[in-house]
Amino acid sequence: MSTPIDATIVVDGLLDEAVWHRARRLTGFSLYQPVDQRPAPDSTEVLVWYSSTAIHFGIRAFEPHGPVRATLAERDRVNMDDNVEIHLDTFEEKRRAFVFVVNPLGVQADGTKNEAGGFIPGSNVMPGQTDLSADFQWQSRGRVTDAGYEVELRIPFSSLRFPVGGNQRWGLQILRKVQHSGYEETWTPVRRGAASFISQEGWLTGLTDMHHGVDVTLNPELTSTIAGTPCCAPSNGDWRYKNTPRLGGNVRAGLGSNIVLVGTVRPDFSQVEADATQVAADPRFALFYPERRPFFVEGSDQFNVPNTLVYTRRIVQPDAALKLNLRQGRTNFALLSAVDGKSTNARGNRPLVDILRITRDFSGQSTAGVLYSERVSRGDANRVIGTDVKFLF
Repeated sequence: MSTPIDATIVVDGLLDEAVWHRARRLTGFSLYQPVDQRPAPDSTEVLVWYSSTAIHFGIRAFEPHGPVRATLAERDRVNMDDNVEIHLDTFEEKRRAFVFVVNPLGVQADGTKNEAGGFIPGSNVMPGQTDLSADFQWQSRGRVTDAGYEVELRIPFSSLRFPVGGNQRWGLQILRKVQHSGYEETWTPVRRGAASFISQEGWLTGLTDMHHGVDVTLNPELTSTIAGTPCCAPSNGDWRYKNTPRLGGNVRAGLGSNIVLVGTVRPDFSQVEADATQVAADPRFALFYPERRPFFVEGSDQFNVPNTLVYTRRIVQPDAALKLNLRQGRTNFALLSAVDGKSTNARGNRPLVDILRITRDFSGQSTAGVLYSERVSRGDANRVIGTDVKFLF
């Protein structure tokens, strides 16, 4: 890649602007599913360039063998359509990547892929699968053509996390899924028998002068509860009603390319999907429910540990909570602090919950980490510290 291109385009699914002629062209896709290490039977061309504020992808997917399958699906539900996945490993970790998926009409799916292993708090996604719980801000449009389909993407740097300054190199993998044949094709050759999919990525090099800016999202909430009681004894049919308003909200701020701050005050979880019933067949073992509450889902993979030391569902109804994630060099810091509601404590106190996770990369994909967690209220305290190492030979 060269220096940023000073150009502004309309994301309309038409790769007809002059800037696309200056973009880097990626071809030479190979088969990944059902067998690997073979040339792809379908031709795919990906154009990529970047400005100072965003990275752009243009996809031309040619399809001479069968019909293109595309629907106006809901977000994150494009797995039954033809689609293209873009994986960005911005920190060169070779085990974690941002994932952006589009179908031929530009319908989006997005999330993160993590191959670090262990127990990811708040997630029912297995390591190596794509966690679609995150929703990034980006644009995409697509259209079906006589030769196949074309898709145009713009991913703002404010939606990504990446190192500060310098001449950067990002990992890149592009995966195309063809529904009528069941084939999956990748830009760089990928062996199915390898221990890691992400580590077989290609590279975007020479990235400079990228501006992240400040990305702030506010979500105020106002809920009200009305309760009625008979106003007289014995009751004559009259009721007295009491209105209890509750004001709260959420804020997410990207303070830089490597710092994300998320906060919430009196969050309303009434719209969160209900849990499926579980039966405790053996009372010696605790039940674990997947985390679906937006605040706790945000960045949950940063608290990845090889056991169940972190289980955010034990924070029931926080009055206030804060989450901070910082990446500095090869070290990652993740902090979660919450003041839980009175109803969660037998003594009527508000427990304070703190979780700190620090990980350090070394020797390729190997990591070492430390975890500290505590739950403190008046007269009660529970503190845990743990360390772990994952070494890849």
